[in-house]
Amino acid sequence: MPKNKKWLALLVFAVAALVMSACAPATPEQVVVTVEVPGEEQVIVVTATPAPEAAPGAKEYDPEGVYRVGVFEDVTTLNYWAANGPDNTVWNSYMLPPRLALYGLSDRTFQFVPGIAAAMPEPLVQEGDFWVATIPLRQDVFWSDGTPVTAKDFAFTANTALKFGLIAGNWGAWYDGSFLDRVEAVDDYTVKIYYHTKPGLARHEYGTLQAPILAAHFWEPLVAEAAAPIDALGPEPSEEELTAAQTEAQDNLFAIDPTGEPLAGTFLFKVWEPGAFLEDPANPNFADKGVTVIQYANGAYQELWPDGTEKFSFYGEATGDIAAQFEVGPHVASAVFTIYGSQDAALLALQAGEIDFVLNPLGLQRGLLEQVQGNPNITVIENSVNGFRYMAFNCRRAPMSDVNFRQAVAILIDKEFVTGTVLQGIAFPLYTFVPAGNAFWYFDDVPKLGQGLTREERINQAVALLEGAGYKWENDQKPVWDAGNRQVVPGGRLIMPDGKPVPELQLWAPSAGYDPLRSTFAIWIETWLREFGIPVTANLAGFNVLVPRIFSEQDFDMYILGWSLGLFPDYLRDFFHSEQAVLDGNNAAGYINPEFDALADQLLTCDALDTCKEIANQVQLMLATEVPYVLLFDTGIVEAYNSANIEFPYTQTLSGLQFGGHSAKNYVRVYKK
Repeated sequence: MPKNKKWLALLVFAVAALVMSACAPATPEQVVVTVEVPGEEQVIVVTATPAPEAAPGAKEYDPEGVYRVGVFEDVTTLNYWAANGPDNTVWNSYMLPPRLALYGLSDRTFQFVPGIAAAMPEPLVQEGDFWVATIPLRQDVFWSDGTPVTAKDFAFTANTALKFGLIAGNWGAWYDGSFLDRVEAVDDYTVKIYYHTKPGLARHEYGTLQAPILAAHFWEPLVAEAAAPIDALGPEPSEEELTAAQTEAQDNLFAIDPTGEPLAGTFLFKVWEPGAFLEDPANPNFADKGVTVIQYANGAYQELWPDGTEKFSFYGEATGDIAAQFEVGPHVASAVFTIYGSQDAALLALQAGEIDFVLNPLGLQRGLLEQVQGNPNITVIENSVNGFRYMAFNCRRAPMSDVNFRQAVAILIDKEFVTGTVLQGIAFPLYTFVPAGNAFWYFDDVPKLGQGLTREERINQAVALLEGAGYKWENDQKPVWDAGNRQVVPGGRLIMPDGKPVPELQLWAPSAGYDPLRSTFAIWIETWLREFGIPVTANLAGFNVLVPRIFSEQDFDMYILGWSLGLFPDYLRDFFHSEQAVLDGNNAAGYINPEFDALADQLLTCDALDTCKEIANQVQLMLATEVPYVLLFDTGIVEAYNSANIEFPYTQTLSGLQFGGHSAKNYVRVYKK
């Protein structure tokens, strides 16, 4: 491992912690790994996942086979700018073809590795007022129309995101104008990245260096037309004028029809029949097709070209026991995503052999799991999760704008009762903003409002908290616990400190057909708040109805949704920073706290994992106290696939085979019938 890459050494340490939490093979082998850290050595025990045994000899792979996937929600757009902006849904990430980037994270172990970059990045260097990175690109990568992928494509994508002021969805983390000044194409295969403010890991290694690249020769004329409102501005527009022009230009950009867009990833795009199916054909000219990935038990990572020569090797000596080995695809002719009306319908199709795999960010429900466990053709796997389901408050509106009210609501919600008694243990309650599965960043020492309290204790604590903050109840009728009947005697309507009664509130949540767990929580929350004097109505709706209402219109009082999370926890900032409290921003809750902003901004500038870890801990502590979200629950990711038809090279990985949306189809093989 290069001695001057301090952050690479530290990343190995984080990955080792992650592997220990995420991988749970049937017969684990413990391996001691020594990791270089400047001035010292860290000794880590890693649980390795052995490579799977070969498929039974009687079965042959079919390179012309179709990987058939069941989903239960449709995409909302084919426009990649929109799909990672205001339409940033998990279903769009699952089904739309992947884009290339300079660097990425390895499958299963999530180690930082080159994508179309020709080498690992050197540390940032200062040139005048800028911090810069100069990165050479590979010269063997081509768009699907035969045009070479060059530095111009990366520079165009980055500079477009900056010009349009894109911050919604993923764009704000990928190309963050608070740090990134511009990107230049030094020549066809060299890019130079200029930062006006020195970024940390979150915005350099985990941001710009892993950001997607779009084809400049296709998008340039379309983007030029969309940018007309910005180009029409005078030489020194006011901030208000620029914001208005960028908003109009973004609408133009997101509305572009991308038909004919060249792609360069593992899969291309063929057809979308809304409400029915979407098909991604394999890219026969994918630059890394046939590359062998080898992950060693000592933590080393290696890739070999199809002829057996080494492409690159990092993170130690590529020797010793092999934890996993697999060949990069695609190994199928296409991936077809069939849209079903519900999880139940998709699972029935799996049992009938109509599909091979069900993509489900919620994980397979235990009730549905029982339906497939006796099927000899279906294999069920379970992995740790990196996500959470939560209830958010609209902090722009009273009484949700009051931290005392939010804390009282958190106390009243009995997560243990719903997950343990109502849902019979198929989910587990959450209190921390980094899930335990993301072991390095997990921080458990936060306030856990309501944990372990009886119903009586919850009522008493919430009453005392709100009375201390100036709240009252109509006719002075506070809710009380009736010990004899073991139930709450409902109170009068809650009166806010300004003397006004709490208005009728709406709690939006997914319908039972989409996620019965969240709909169950919504109904119980409605019950508990109403008996306390808070008039809440649970409105259950379809997923693609909820997303625009919450993020684009921000017309809600409270809502229940969920997030699939990245490994580096910069989302702790982006979900709650005032910068994102705009239409289509990630902070739909409208939580604004200058003290929080100042603390969370440090997550973007820290450049050592131990320093970032301390900051992340402090941010989690503040969020658990301020409660812009009430974290509710999550489940382990349970997945089912038709092992009679398909084979994966590995099945143990954080958040399952579906994590990121593309890993499974990059490596899956279909058996000949």
